[in-house]
Amino acid sequence: MAPAETPSVARPSPPHVTTVCFTTQDLAQFSAASGDRNPLHLSEEYARATPYGEPVVFGMLGVLAALGHLADRHDRLLQRLSVEFRNPLTVGVPYRLVALETSAERACVKLYDGTRLMLKATFIFVPGREKTRDAHVPEAASFTEAVDRKKEDLPAGTRVAGVYGPATSELAQMTTRWRLSEKGVTAMQIAAMLWASFVVGMELPGKRAVFWRLELTLNPEAPQDTPLSYDVTVQDFDERFDLLHSAGTLSAAGTHCATANMWAFVRQDSPQPSLLRLTDLIPRSGRLKGKVALVIGGSRGLGAAITQALASQGCTVFLNYHQCRAEAEKIRASLGDASRLIELAQGDASEIEWCRTLRQRIVERYGGLDLLIGNASPPIRPLSFVPEKVAQFQSFLAQSVALAGIPMATFLNDLAERSGWNVLVSSAFVKDHPAEWPHYVTAKCATEGLAQWAAVQYPKVHTLIVRPPKLLTDQTNTTVGRQGAMEVERAAAAIVTRIAYPESAPTGEILETFELNPEASR
Repeated sequence: MAPAETPSVARPSPPHVTTVCFTTQDLAQFSAASGDRNPLHLSEEYARATPYGEPVVFGMLGVLAALGHLADRHDRLLQRLSVEFRNPLTVGVPYRLVALETSAERACVKLYDGTRLMLKATFIFVPGREKTRDAHVPEAASFTEAVDRKKEDLPAGTRVAGVYGPATSELAQMTTRWRLSEKGVTAMQIAAMLWASFVVGMELPGKRAVFWRLELTLNPEAPQDTPLSYDVTVQDFDERFDLLHSAGTLSAAGTHCATANMWAFVRQDSPQPSLLRLTDLIPRSGRLKGKVALVIGGSRGLGAAITQALASQGCTVFLNYHQCRAEAEKIRASLGDASRLIELAQGDASEIEWCRTLRQRIVERYGGLDLLIGNASPPIRPLSFVPEKVAQFQSFLAQSVALAGIPMATFLNDLAERSGWNVLVSSAFVKDHPAEWPHYVTAKCATEGLAQWAAVQYPKVHTLIVRPPKLLTDQTNTTVGRQGAMEVERAAAAIVTRIAYPESAPTGEILETFELNPEASR
């Protein structure tokens, strides 16, 4: 969405409020212009295995969009930029933009998702005029793949240097897209903003970066039409928050064009379920030999651990995954000699035709299904419960209920014929009610209600509702998120132990404690 026309600043004005929405084309354009090719922003497969679940918008693209919504400044030039990247922006979400311009010299722009602050950018201008509108920054070839530096690779003093120059054509397109040409910024200054994104996303720290804060001082008198060089050094690394602080300069012909202080979180490796840890908790056995299970959402996190645990007990498992085959194949291969027990079932479990086709395949090969494990969920992001977010709320709820309900509708009769198990993975959040997750709490309560209804209507089916606490998964793989998170192997072992070693078989049961049945270790 392009910025609306705004008048030149003459005196303090009331806040300008509008909306801005980013597209995949915007991300591609920014990447091509800046040379920042970090896969967190461009690869759905890569981003799916991060806490964000989908590609996120380049932070500096959000800043350029904010700048484009300011009033024109024909007699001012940008001198300083301060940015806080509070929360990641995503494609297709209409963000509320509030621009407050207290004078011609100062403006503050905030982006909100409902009531949640996503980005705050403060711009400081000084008197001046761009010398020529035809000035540009020479292009410079950059590398195409982000460096993958872990936190141990980033001691204080680590230094990167090189030449930099944005892609001329894409930079011009982006300047037009966001109407930046009259906003008090030169081509060199826009290039400096892109350079900050490039340094963080491609080098320090690179692939694992989540940009958090930027302090950028610009030289309005810096020469134009001159090749750029940069020199950046790691200042320190805060182990408490996995937070990297780097500082550096961007120069042209020996003159500093920009001085930057940049802070970025360094993401840790995505947690992977461990078969060795699982078999320590629930030793291999043949307790479920001859049983057939379907795990909806079985390629990552708890679903992957449940898949491994079931197969370790001799169960044949249909591992459902939606898109990423590599993750599913990795889980299957982890079973070694028992990998033959895992069959991959790619597809969207919320689609009735897909479920019917899979049911026919299972019935033809094995006669029916014994265990249905409902573990899938749409990507989970905090969501404010406000009128402008009701559509997102309803969409999340509908997807969640479909992912749990359509497989139940398809397989409950088969489960009844074989006295099988209907296992629904819910969450302890149905009782804890975290403030930023009203959609998730509602969805889990709804699917629990459906499972409880099924327990009454299908008394021959053993219904198990599982309420794990916060788990260590891709979703929680942040500095704060990891704190107090339970390992998925423990939750998976408790679930499979309950199935493999049933002391009793009530038609409806809620599992909220994850201490293992002693029988499982015999």
